[in-house]
Amino acid sequence: MSEGATASDSPFIKGRNARLYGKQPDNNPYAEGSEDHQAWAQAYDEAADDRQEQDSGIVDPQASART
Repeated sequence: MSEGATASDSPFIKGRNARLYGKQPDNNPYAEGSEDHQAWAQAYDEAADDRQEQDSGIVDPQASART
């Protein structure tokens, strides 16, 4: 990232947010084959996995607070 950039500027965060806000995978703004394109796509896919785990009750973010 360049100077002054924040984590929310990263392709990874942008890909995650795209998935969470209902965008389609073909909305990836980075050149196909680039590292940024790959990071965006990876985060997009992982965000789907996170949602499935939360929907199924497998992930309990409060579990660590109880122990």
